This record gives sequence, structure tokens and C-alpha cells, in this order.
Amino acid sequence: MRTIDYLPNHEDIKIIQDDEMFRINTDTACLGEFLEIYKEDTVLDIGTNNGALLMYASLFKPKKLIGIDINEKALELAKLNLDSLNLTNYELIKADANTYISEEVDVIICNPPYFKTRKEDLSKNPYLALAKHEENLKLDNLIKTIYKNLKLNGTLFMLFQTTRLDEVMLELKKNKLNVKLLQFVYDENKEYSNVVLIKAVKCGQTGLNVIKPIVINRKKGI
Repeated sequence: MRTIDYLPNHEDIKIIQDDEMFRINTDTACLGEFLEIYKEDTVLDIGTNNGALLMYASLFKPKKLIGIDINEKALELAKLNLDSLNLTNYELIKADANTYISEEVDVIICNPPYFKTRKEDLSKNPYLALAKHEENLKLDNLIKTIYKNLKLNGTLFMLFQTTRLDEVMLELKKNKLNVKLLQFVYDENKEYSNVVLIKAVKCGQTGLNVIKPIVINRKKGI
């Protein structure tokens, strides 16, 4: 069943969601607010789902928005949401993120599946299994795809599970994606960080900053 909600922190922007599919959550909102995009940028969202992150990106009025997803139903939903903003500068493509290669872009956004889960324990809902579990998109393949599609000095904005930060940093470094900024996200009721926001630059200069964390109050949001 489809419902109409609003983009977190932007109550003037409606977003259509599908109960069978991955719905926007605090991860989406944190990454959306973490973005820095310029007007001449071409932006690629890997695993666009319902288009929420492209909607955040559109607020910067970039030159072009591209969303890829292996799920046709997700792309249909993303089209509805982007059309609701009267956007014409977007392209939605059915593609496998393991092998996708197209024009090199200025910015890549990615909120990938980051749970390592045994095959027998995957969600019975195929849409949720694709969105949450990395069975079909391994971290190393994802980072290689990001490198191939990002311009020299282009910027990656991604989110990942904090407990796997060492893996992410290793793969990024192997692919000449130098991490420039980290921001940890905490649930106020938990001791450890849940996820971390990452900004990296392809062949960028070394030098890493960690900014103040986000602490989520489940009643109030972020």
C-alpha cells in the first residue's frame, strides 16, 4: 500500500512511499542533510529506492540528477516523487550497481545495504532484502563502482554501519577515495554509534576532520 509522508526536516515536500519497500528513516534524513552540492554538479544516487536522496539533492538545484536501482518498482516510485517537484533534469536507470558505468559525475550519493546477513536469514520480502542486506552488493564491488563513475576530485557522500568503518576506510583508500569528513550518528538511548556519515574525494588531498555527532531522539527525530 502506498502512503504520502513528508521529507524529514522539509514538511513542505511530500514523498510517496510503499509499505512493501524500504521506507525512509533516520539514515536517509542524516545523509540528506549531510550533502553539499553545487549548481553545476551532476549527481548520481546509487540505489535510489524511492528517490528521497535525489529529492534532498534537488534542493541545491544541481545541473543533473541520476538515480540507478535494480528494482523497477523503486524507479517507478522515484519518478512519481521527482515529478511531484516538477523536476525535469533527472534520469532514472534500471542498473546493477555491481557493474554500472556511465558518464563520470561530480557527486555520488550512496546509502547502501550494509548488513552482513546469512543467506538463510535474509528478509523474505525481496525488496527489503535488496535494500538492507549486502548479499547482492558487496562493499568492495560498490566502492569500485563509485571510483569508476566519479570524476577526478569528485565527491562521495555515503552512510555505513559504524562497526564496519574499518572495512569501509580500507576499501576507500584502496580505490583512491580519500576520506575528508566523518560524522557519527548516535541513538540517545544507546552507548555506541549506529552509523557514520562519510565524505570522500577521489584522489583528494589527505586530511580528515571529524565533526560533532548527531544524536537522535526517536520522539523528535534528528
